[in-house]
Amino acid sequence: MRLRVILPPAFLILAIAAACLHPSGAAELELKSLGAVGEAREKRKFGPFVSVMAGETLGQTGTAKVGERNFPVEDIDGSAIFSVEVGKTWNMRRVPVEFSLSAEATFTSTTLQGSVPAANLNNDQIAEYQSDMNSLIFSLNGTFALDLYRYRARIGKVWGGFKPYVGGGLGGGQVWFRNSTAKSADQVQGGTTEPGEAVPFSIDEFINVWNWRAGLEWSWEERYSVFAEYRKTYMGDLDDLRGFRNDGYLVGFRYRY
Repeated sequence: MRLRVILPPAFLILAIAAACLHPSGAAELELKSLGAVGEAREKRKFGPFVSVMAGETLGQTGTAKVGERNFPVEDIDGSAIFSVEVGKTWNMRRVPVEFSLSAEATFTSTTLQGSVPAANLNNDQIAEYQSDMNSLIFSLNGTFALDLYRYRARIGKVWGGFKPYVGGGLGGGQVWFRNSTAKSADQVQGGTTEPGEAVPFSIDEFINVWNWRAGLEWSWEERYSVFAEYRKTYMGDLDDLRGFRNDGYLVGFRYRY
């Protein structure tokens, strides 16, 4: 008499499942999962970003042209700067450096004013001027950053989140002058003679702009970071304003997605 052992279907299913869950297969699945997580981190860390920032100027210089005379632009600080930036970052794999390219819109508001000695002028010549200047600038910027995140195992997670950077940009935009006023030499000395010359800064103009910057970014999480930077901005010559430049600082928040 021969004995036959009949295996139920449930037992066959369990045997096939055990074969599929061999240790080598489990290890392979784990490695694939870790690779997917690492790839996702790379995309978030070095992908597109958006930034918002605000700050103020530390000073400004330039020359105002009134008639045939040159007036200095007084060094005024505390003027407002607001900016929005959209860009993308690329990681250089062989060196700990990141390159970012961004498009930025920056709004600034400042006051232009200056004077020359009234005693050297005729009574109806302008001796003092003042004007509010607002500008909206669009620029294309490039920055290089040192990626300390690669050395976080040696320097720690907190220090690994810092990212010093330098960069610059080129662009152009519109300048608006408002509330432009002037005083004659006689008015400065207490008289009533009105200026016999045209008040400067009465025409809105398009300008070319370039800048350079240096800053420090800190990430406490891969997608979020805060940063602070020093920036110097140069404007092309306008009809009544030559060699204008200002410097200032900005602080901001950046989101990478």
